[in-house]
Amino acid sequence: MSYLQTQTEIGKTFFEINQNTFQALMSNQQENFKKYLELNSDFSSKLPEVKDVAGFMELQREYAETLWGGIKDATRVQADILKTSVEDTTNAVQQVFTTNTDG
Repeated sequence: MSYLQTQTEIGKTFFEINQNTFQALMSNQQENFKKYLELNSDFSSKLPEVKDVAGFMELQREYAETLWGGIKDATRVQADILKTSVEDTTNAVQQVFTTNTDG
């Protein structure tokens, strides 16, 4: 494969990796925002049921735990998406160098 063809192919590959990564991250962000709104709605609906300070503190503790769990899960998913992107990019670069040294 010529130098120009190799450059074109790696450029296309990088574009596809970037596009897929961006779409996965945006989809994940959209899902996380929806979960956040649902969480706030759920806990807002429970607020009128609170009768005392202890009940309010318990509701606040439950909200914070749920929110923190969601943040940890979202971060883990985003890290996995980025890890996959780095692996795909590494494989693409290795393939170019392997092809160039073989030919």
